[in-house]
Amino acid sequence: MATTRKGTVKFTQFHQPVLESGEYRIKIEQTIESNKTGRRIFSHKRKFAVIGERFGPLPPDEIYAVFPPSESLGQHANVLPHITVKRSTLPWERYPGTRDENRSWLALLLFRDSDFDDEADKPKPKSITVQHLLDDQDNVKFPNLERQLGQQDAEQIAVIDVKRKFVKDILPTRSDLAYLAHVRQMEDVSRRVSGDEFATVICNRLPEPNGISVVHLVSLEERYTDRGEFNYQGAGDEDLIRFVSLANWSFACVDPEQSFTQLLQKLNRTPSTFRLPQSNNRQAEKYLVMGYVPLPHSLREGSQTISWYRSPLIPGANAERYEFPIETADALLRYDSTLGLFDVSYAAAWQLGRLLTLQNQGLAIELFNWKREHGQALKHRQQVQRQAIDFPLRSSRRLNEVRQLRANSPIPQSIQDWFAGLELLKGIPFNYLIADERLFPPESIRFFWVDSLWVDCLQDGALSVGRVTQKDREDDRQIRNLIRKGNQTITGFILRSQIVPGWPGVSIDGYDRIVEDLNSIDPSEANLLPVLRRENLSKDVLICLFAGEVKTVDFYLSPESMHFGLDAPSHDSPEWSKTLRTVNGEPTNTSISPIPWNHAAKEVVNLTQFATQMNQHLNLNDFTSGQFGLQMIEGGQKVRFIAG
Repeated sequence: MATTRKGTVKFTQFHQPVLESGEYRIKIEQTIESNKTGRRIFSHKRKFAVIGERFGPLPPDEIYAVFPPSESLGQHANVLPHITVKRSTLPWERYPGTRDENRSWLALLLFRDSDFDDEADKPKPKSITVQHLLDDQDNVKFPNLERQLGQQDAEQIAVIDVKRKFVKDILPTRSDLAYLAHVRQMEDVSRRVSGDEFATVICNRLPEPNGISVVHLVSLEERYTDRGEFNYQGAGDEDLIRFVSLANWSFACVDPEQSFTQLLQKLNRTPSTFRLPQSNNRQAEKYLVMGYVPLPHSLREGSQTISWYRSPLIPGANAERYEFPIETADALLRYDSTLGLFDVSYAAAWQLGRLLTLQNQGLAIELFNWKREHGQALKHRQQVQRQAIDFPLRSSRRLNEVRQLRANSPIPQSIQDWFAGLELLKGIPFNYLIADERLFPPESIRFFWVDSLWVDCLQDGALSVGRVTQKDREDDRQIRNLIRKGNQTITGFILRSQIVPGWPGVSIDGYDRIVEDLNSIDPSEANLLPVLRRENLSKDVLICLFAGEVKTVDFYLSPESMHFGLDAPSHDSPEWSKTLRTVNGEPTNTSISPIPWNHAAKEVVNLTQFATQMNQHLNLNDFTSGQFGLQMIEGGQKVRFIAG
């Protein structure tokens, strides 16, 4: 994958915790020697526990990402699902067998719809207590785990019960556990810094082609015997095996056009800016091309009309300026006598800024009090300045007082943050940004400039709280210069797509030049623009704002979001295969074909044999899960959008 930022991904075999989860005893001794009492030894014993994750479920904020995305529809038939967690030690905090320090105690079990003839046989998570689990109250097969300090019997956990015949062919072998998990870390070469570590657990089975698959992250704590076999505890094929499920999700392989690249390439991007369909009315078209929308308007006397409205997301730069402050929103109404319609855009922005600030009652009071204090300090400063001019012989102390007053009345941080947020359109209702659903259909992307005049009106409306007299307006004029220090150029895009929930870790880079070469960005050719705001406005809507005029935007998967998979059978290669990489991650012309299976019909990969075959080509002294993860990772593609 060609990325725009220079960096490397470090694959590590494991990250062992300093202390594994469990109970510990500590003994402290102190020896005292004296001529009178001789040698005396004082000792004290204490017991403590390291309480790591055991039964789950994992909190959502502990899970960085899953792939394929939950509830997604896509071409995932060649993917080995994975889950990435933020705590890099998690897969090695417990043991699947006797002191299996380098093997993961967590595994992903993938169940296909076609595995089961009866709906009742499908594993469904159910909630029970820790006491219920450890006391074996349901006559299911589960290891006799000991209670540990800090675990509450009443704690709720999730379990699944599966008949032995449905899991015996898909469970990883004990030797496979050594390749299921690894640690990844992004290192920025240019800045010589390392990013956060993430632990990733890979599944050993391919999903259901043209069907639904369900994946469970299960605990394998103490499930393997010293001989390396899974301990079924004498269960027959029809007996239930219980697993603790720390996380689960489902997805479907039904639509080959729903991959990351395909979704981006097929986005609706015509028009590229927010505007309604073209009109035959030449006068109306002048407004539509600028992003205006006709909306119902209730006038003060009660009559109804239609007025033009334009959001702050406009097709190009706006050089218009007004003299602020404004007395009322009506002063910002504009009338087109040709069409007989009002333009309410800036009036609506001003009124919205005022209403949003008043709605935030605590901030409105703080703003009002600070404005009053600032006005009083300003008046006092003017008086002191006049006295210093009128009585120069007594001005030394007065001048010091003037200097001190100039440093007074700083803007409270909460007020600075509020107005900075308004500049980035934070807290603006969605219908003020996109006033008509026709402007923004599903699976679309639209680019825009932020109308600085619209933002001026919004902020002036916010500042108008407590503005009554002419003196208040004069004070606000000076305060406005403190808050609104300049109109910076802000551009960006809004994306509405399944990309947003499906790939939360997608990387987005914006540049200030048009660059045609997709493989690289020359720093001398284009500057990477700072991202001022990147936020999900809803489940499938993402807004991204850049400081400057963005002309090239790249979408690509970050190393933590990339996935693992095999090369599907094709006309040239009828077997499942895998193209290998060098130790530096570069693709080679060497591939492994066919893939070794633990169970070919159910497409369960033999990870141990697979890793052995890989190392026969790479000839490494120690082939670990880190190298295995590097070989299994799929190359990510970049999709570029260029202005015009």
